[in-house]
Amino acid sequence: MSRKSSKPSVERTVALCYVRRSLVKEAKDMVSPEMQRQNILRICEINGWTPEWYEDAEGHKSGLHEKNRPGWLALKARLDAPDVVALIANDLSRLHRKGWRIGDLLDFVEQHGIKLVLADPSKQIDFSTMQGRMIAQLSAIFDEWYVMDVSMRRKANVAYRKSLNKTVGLPPFGTKRNAEGYLIPSDEGAWFLPDGTWVAGKTGDQSPTLGAIWRGYHDCAHQVLLAFADGQNRSQICQTLTAQGYAFRGRKGRPSPLEADDVRRITHNWVEYGGLVMDKHAIDRRYEEMDLSSIHLYPERTVFDIELLENVAQQLVARSTRRLGRGRRNHRQVYPMTSLVYCAHCEKIAEQQGNPNLRTRLMGGSRGQKYYIHRGGLHCASKSRQVPRHILEAEFLMLVRAMTVEPDLMETMVNLAAAANPSVGDEEAVQAQRSAAISRAKRRIDAARHLYEDGEITRDEYLQRKDKNEREIAHWQSFSAETQRLVTQMMMCVDALGKLSQLWEASSGEDRNRMAHTLFEFVVFDLEKRRIVDFKLKPWMDQFIVVQAAVKEDKDMYGKCDPGRIRTFDTPLKRRVLCL
Repeated sequence: MSRKSSKPSVERTVALCYVRRSLVKEAKDMVSPEMQRQNILRICEINGWTPEWYEDAEGHKSGLHEKNRPGWLALKARLDAPDVVALIANDLSRLHRKGWRIGDLLDFVEQHGIKLVLADPSKQIDFSTMQGRMIAQLSAIFDEWYVMDVSMRRKANVAYRKSLNKTVGLPPFGTKRNAEGYLIPSDEGAWFLPDGTWVAGKTGDQSPTLGAIWRGYHDCAHQVLLAFADGQNRSQICQTLTAQGYAFRGRKGRPSPLEADDVRRITHNWVEYGGLVMDKHAIDRRYEEMDLSSIHLYPERTVFDIELLENVAQQLVARSTRRLGRGRRNHRQVYPMTSLVYCAHCEKIAEQQGNPNLRTRLMGGSRGQKYYIHRGGLHCASKSRQVPRHILEAEFLMLVRAMTVEPDLMETMVNLAAAANPSVGDEEAVQAQRSAAISRAKRRIDAARHLYEDGEITRDEYLQRKDKNEREIAHWQSFSAETQRLVTQMMMCVDALGKLSQLWEASSGEDRNRMAHTLFEFVVFDLEKRRIVDFKLKPWMDQFIVVQAAVKEDKDMYGKCDPGRIRTFDTPLKRRVLCL
């Protein structure tokens, strides 16, 4: 544990407020985070503390662990800050459901002089007394026992349901459960609109617009199984069915284009579609070791034709036992733009539907190490599915060379660098200048007060002068630290741009990849026009770097670059290149 810290130099007024939601089984449990916030806010108002909220209220966040709770990890990193006065939670189980973690937390807050407060009026504990700590430890032990007991009961329930051939969790795509818990065809689906998007619905719903085509999820799964049994590969199935308007249902019920992984999920669930539940998950089954003659499906419970499901199973076994080639590469080459470039047409679809998961990266190909290829199994408006490496990487390098430091900041940067990094002989002069400026501002405040007392100036004029000089004092007091930070960041930007453009040609693919990821969050590339149409810089560079807005002489290759900030669907702010 950390040793006890010295008395902080700032006033402690911040209360770290933590909200966590447990497993939700009924709709009424959704009010739990609201109740926690209300109780915690009441404690802050009583004590005059400023609340700082950290929440793990999306989905199920178990108190038995920490790694699945980003809100708690962020709070934990902030806990030893000098302005923190208290840690507030609704009850002890919101923080942890493990005895030794509660013990460590009690030791930590005691050594750092932080108050641990429980907001629930019926569960408040005085942690400053020995009796209170004992009650806390006992409560934590019971909380941990409760979690383990619930876990054992749930596992027993899952094993019992599987023994009855009832699926557990989200039903396989295209199905739902009846009152007895067995799978039946789903009535859900999606309307395929004329603009190429989907709207979720159910069988019998009214069409949302003229020309919309109804595509049920059960019918989609049936078409996938038919195509797979016929020998088509996953990419072919995705392209064919997406062109016909079929969509896949995501975990949150939102329709999206079919991907190769979606086809895998459907085909590997052939056992569940046949009314049988096996011990292993569908993704963990090894078909090269599976004896199909020992698997007997249930005709009365199947949601698809048994013969079709058996044909799918035979295809899975055949494809898993197929002899593979020996390969052409002894080692994997790292592409400079790997995990950085996205397809512009998929980006447009993702923006239209407000779903960032529809974005698609371009991957390094294996055709002589010369291409970036669109990921298979995804259908978008781009007719071209690949781009030569030299074209994409040349476009990226030209974009980097078109970047420059803000012209207005260049002179300021030089002046700040000279002031923040004086020579040994000038350091005393800079400090003397800073002290003299602060002293002058204080004397001006005293003079203004005397003039106001003598009736020479009004109170409004006195307050105006006082505020102006106080701001000047604050500026000089923070001058050194802020200037050092600003100059360091700007110098890093200039250095990073210079190194990338100078060292690009002589560097390996791995080094180029590392340099590119240092500067950019992502780059969007149009496979048909073969040029970069969008990008986002790293936050530490974004405030200093712009793209030169001059129109290039070769207008067929380049358009106009807009250095302005544009709000988009997936990020608050980004810089965009507009190709005219």
